[in-house]
Amino acid sequence: MIRAFFILSLLQLVAFWKILPRMGFPAWLAIMASIPLVNLVLFYYLALSPWPREGRWNGPGDGPAADLGDGQGDAKF
Repeated sequence: MIRAFFILSLLQLVAFWKILPRMGFPAWLAIMASIPLVNLVLFYYLALSPWPREGRWNGPGDGPAADLGDGQGDAKF
């Protein structure tokens, strides 16, 4: 039973260690995800708090590709 708990905690730790930096949170929060009951608090914190990376991209048309235009605009032949 303890071996299964350890293996599942390790798998969860690796997954959170990869996912959290993509969301803009520090990877060390993944260690908290392997502590029972603390992981539930972490889930709610991640779900209900604004993500740090959320403000960097506002949707389609808001990035470096938006400045390229349609390719027809100022072309001179």
